Amino acid sequence: MNQTKKQIVIRAYTPIAKPLNASIQKNATMLLLGEIPYENGSKVFNTKLYYIKGVRGMLRHACMKLAQACGIEVCHSSEKTELKDGTKLISRGFHPLGACNPPCILRRIFGTFREESRISVLADPIASIRHKEYTTEVAVQKVHISSENRIALAYDRTPIQDFRESYFSGYFSFCIDVTTLTDDEIKFFMESLLYIETLGGGKNAGYGRVKILDFEVQKIGIVRNIESDNGAYKISEKTEVQPILLENIEEWRTACKGENLAAVEQKQISAQVSDKK
Repeated sequence: MNQTKKQIVIRAYTPIAKPLNASIQKNATMLLLGEIPYENGSKVFNTKLYYIKGVRGMLRHACMKLAQACGIEVCHSSEKTELKDGTKLISRGFHPLGACNPPCILRRIFGTFREESRISVLADPIASIRHKEYTTEVAVQKVHISSENRIALAYDRTPIQDFRESYFSGYFSFCIDVTTLTDDEIKFFMESLLYIETLGGGKNAGYGRVKILDFEVQKIGIVRNIESDNGAYKISEKTEVQPILLENIEEWRTACKGENLAAVEQKQISAQVSDKK
């Protein structure tokens, strides 16, 4: 089987982060995947694997900030415009999720609650490994992971309500599968990386600061074959990586602003028709 993909590989650093994927249950900071063994010399140790949550949300918010900075109206993360008490949910420069026709650039990339996203965010799990030299059977990112017991409520210096939160720090990387995106949409994604600053919760306490170190746009050629091995069958895989160089990064704005203006004009025409009725 032969397959070709495109991806953006991003390398980042955080001094301390507690990643989230929702605004509720904020003590669920990382997803525990289980334990795996790793070897250091002739000795075998066990370590816990975790999955970093909230990376896709971080990317989406960065894209929203870029669009807002360029004056381009895109989807908000909510379908509702206001709460029952009249509180507005959609800030200026955004429209309700999925309300755009034709779809805005953010909707084309991330989809809606009813439309599938055209990208995939992939990352190897993280683990806290004590040794500098080690080997594992699966790909693992080495970071430092710590847990802290937090007190939410106390009476007479006695904890009444407490909980545990986990944090990680160090270098980590992730990749975005952009195979189905156009060059303009990839350029939009590339420029949005300038707007990434935080990951997860605890921003008021200084947590979650993220620095993007570098990234690369790649074309991946994958060849898979089935091979016989002592009566059993195994799948062999060979990959060929080629860098993709895209010039004029800000070129996406021309087409996107044209689409945005067309959508605004259509709204005005629709409003005029409604007024006449």
